[in-house]
Amino acid sequence: MKQNLLALGAVFALALVIVGLTFSASAQVEERADYVLINGTEPKTLDPASATGQPEGRLLDCLFAGLTYRHPKTLRPTPGSAESWSTDDGRKYVFKMRPGLTWHNGDPLTAHDFVYSWKRFLEPKTAAEYGYLLHLVKHGEAYHTYAGQIDSILGKVEKDDDGKEIQGEDGKPKRGDGILAKFDALLKDNKEAIDGKAWQAWIDETKVRGALKGTREASVRDALEIDGEDRKLTAQELESFRAGVVADVARRQAALEAARKHLGVDQGFWANEDGSEFHVELVKYAPYFLDLTCFYPLFPVHEKTVVEHGEGWFQADTFVGNGPFKMERWYVNQKIRIVRNDAHWDAPNIALRHVDLLSIENPTTQMNLCLTGVVDWAPSGYPPDLIDVLKDSEYFYSNPGFIVYYYRINVTRTGKMLNDVAVRKALSIGFSRRKLTDKVLRKGDLPAAHFVPPGVVGYDQPESFIRIPETEDEERALFAEANALLDEAGYPKGSDGMRAKIPALTLIYNTSESHQKIAEYIAEQWKVNLGIKVVPANQEWQSYLQSQQKLNYDVSRAGWIGDYVDPNTFLDMWITKGGNNQTGWSNARYDALLRFTGNMDAFVADPADVLSWAKNPKRLRDGLAQLEAAGGDAPKRIAALNRIRLDLFSEAEAILLQDEMPIIPIYFYQVSGLVAPGIEGFYTTVQDLEGNVVGANLQDLHPVRYI
Repeated sequence: MKQNLLALGAVFALALVIVGLTFSASAQVEERADYVLINGTEPKTLDPASATGQPEGRLLDCLFAGLTYRHPKTLRPTPGSAESWSTDDGRKYVFKMRPGLTWHNGDPLTAHDFVYSWKRFLEPKTAAEYGYLLHLVKHGEAYHTYAGQIDSILGKVEKDDDGKEIQGEDGKPKRGDGILAKFDALLKDNKEAIDGKAWQAWIDETKVRGALKGTREASVRDALEIDGEDRKLTAQELESFRAGVVADVARRQAALEAARKHLGVDQGFWANEDGSEFHVELVKYAPYFLDLTCFYPLFPVHEKTVVEHGEGWFQADTFVGNGPFKMERWYVNQKIRIVRNDAHWDAPNIALRHVDLLSIENPTTQMNLCLTGVVDWAPSGYPPDLIDVLKDSEYFYSNPGFIVYYYRINVTRTGKMLNDVAVRKALSIGFSRRKLTDKVLRKGDLPAAHFVPPGVVGYDQPESFIRIPETEDEERALFAEANALLDEAGYPKGSDGMRAKIPALTLIYNTSESHQKIAEYIAEQWKVNLGIKVVPANQEWQSYLQSQQKLNYDVSRAGWIGDYVDPNTFLDMWITKGGNNQTGWSNARYDALLRFTGNMDAFVADPADVLSWAKNPKRLRDGLAQLEAAGGDAPKRIAALNRIRLDLFSEAEAILLQDEMPIIPIYFYQVSGLVAPGIEGFYTTVQDLEGNVVGANLQDLHPVRYI
């Protein structure tokens, strides 16, 4: 203990020198804010509909006010822009808006602003990665995705130089070649039958699974699951597939027309005439819905500002929000200063006058600024090597987090063999997670064999192909298994110990000492343990995001913080063409399971198909029996439905981690950081309504408005 304190004193002395050198010039420019926090990388956007990162989220939570807020102690949804809400069945909600709400520029704010903002969020041209969150709203999925899916199948509507649709001879809009036309061309060359291998090649080439995601046509679903050289599709099956596609397109066109007619008007979500009420209709029971209304993608935006200034409307000189703080200045790549909005309805209870959020990624700099009093809060703000020095200090805090660190694999990289499950499985077990967390990171993080972190009440994690060895012998056996997979798949080692048939892979990561250290460690492990060469490559944040979005990578570092404590926030990422999927991976059974978790009535009515291939059908049958026994007892029925829902999620995670491995979970974060002593309103535990501590602050959420 004494040694640690002496070491901390040395660190503190060094910090004083470094901070003095770094901030001597800027310190005279502006007085210190009441509260200063490290926000990590420079925000790429402050548009709630487009943001996806933690740095953006912290700012948006200050600058905007959703229908609800998170309480600082319980983290439960509490009244925000809506002073109250009501629901009878958990599917239909009525939010009563606070009277007299205004935007930062003084314009009145009503429920109509939420209608505009939610609809804009779902507009395909907005390209919101989180758009799928509102698929649980009636018409939400159709409005968000069906136009693009129809264009993929039938071909895009052709337009003239003025942007007007070109009409065909039949009086309908003229379209280019789509998937259906490519299917007809395929039939000309294969009039009688198509072997499974050629069929799968056509499916991969046309990306038809994404266009037909959620199809209700059995003939389409069955055909999309056929593979293998020995299985042929007969002429009748091909005709049935085409008829199913045509029927599916007709259904989507009708649903899209209904969505355009009713969403925001009288169905899905809408406002009453005077804007005092915001109505929401869900297509499923979603126990996490009110958590979503606290989440920044569903914050309102100021229509006039967005229309007038276009994509850059959120810059400091044009920004208009509705939150407890207003934008004052944005020093690019340095800091953003926000000031209290005295017109906000809760302004009398907000202690902070102004807040600075610093764009600093270097953990040593973060630590220095916190220890010298320049910064009040530095999430993860210290070099891992100093954990033993810092952990006994009054600045340090640590608790389990609802966060997973993982690698994405680009499964479309056929030339790099990453489309081969054997390669992906070998990579997933070809390094020591235990040594990474215990000897490299040394922050108390937990090696991960799953993607959903522990902490979800009632959720049973499925068996995983990944195991966490306890001994050196067990670890060597695991590496031997990985090598056997590669040998059997036809990728032998050469005389130099390397597997020449697998070209060098590039592992990209965004700028961070920690990400670099992890990437270098795992790349070395894959080289030594498997004979696969991997080159770590640092990319700046914007380039890194673009590489993932465009599938211009082999392996990519990633992390995911649960937006709410439910498996859905982790598992709905991997649906076909999900905004955050970015691996090229698609699986019809996985999509079906996620679809059923959102439509329990459909699963209960017809569970036979899932039960025929589920990995743990007994658990699902037991849940269905529990539901039947509940009869008309509403609380018991809800409990049974929740159990079945969680078991369906477990089946989905099993597909990810037993069968397919498009991602490699690495570790679950131990949330830790540095916070100045004496900061009030900063809670590392979660309390119930009676004030009893019920767990850790898994998401490391510390709303600035309560500090």
